[in-house]
Amino acid sequence: MSSLLDMLTGLRKDPTLVAQLYGQLFDAKYFSLVRKGTEHSLSATEFLTYNAKDGIKELPLFTADKFIISNLPHQTMAIQLGGRLFWTRLLDVVETGKCEVAIDPGQPHGIRLTKEMILGMIATH
Repeated sequence: MSSLLDMLTGLRKDPTLVAQLYGQLFDAKYFSLVRKGTEHSLSATEFLTYNAKDGIKELPLFTADKFIISNLPHQTMAIQLGGRLFWTRLLDVVETGKCEVAIDPGQPHGIRLTKEMILGMIATH
């Protein structure tokens, strides 16, 4: 697979790709929605979440800017992030069953990551 988006799209057809998923997720760069003015320091960045239909908050990450809604609220901006420090920072925000990471929410290939999945990904990469 050449990219994370290719892998996510292909997972439904070829579940064996899951063996490579953590590496692709870990190495990818994402667009994240944050509160304007907090983006200058990763430790102070305020990631925006929303309530999903099942009652779990989702922290959306987008693999491409084309998946971001075009009319963001005034105090919201999209920034690009990735790497070990980024995933470690998300551990401060994510709590399984309460707030989970949504990769490309609303897309057919979208997935959700729990805190345990992120911990496993950090530990292996």
